[in-house]
Amino acid sequence: MMKVTDKQERRPESERLQGVVTARKCDCCGHHELGLTSDTGEYVPLKPGMRVLVITTEADEP
Repeated sequence: MMKVTDKQERRPESERLQGVVTARKCDCCGHHELGLTSDTGEYVPLKPGMRVLVITTEADEP
């Protein structure tokens, strides 16, 4: 489980994103980028300056 917030502002709990870190190919140039796929399937690319909180549980371990 993961939460992402902007560096400049702290978002209210209702607007924070939660999901799984995933990699995908960029539509423009084909490079791989890391991002967050939410429980609803929305993909949000991770960018420099984003604040990230990582919460690992035993169920998340491979």
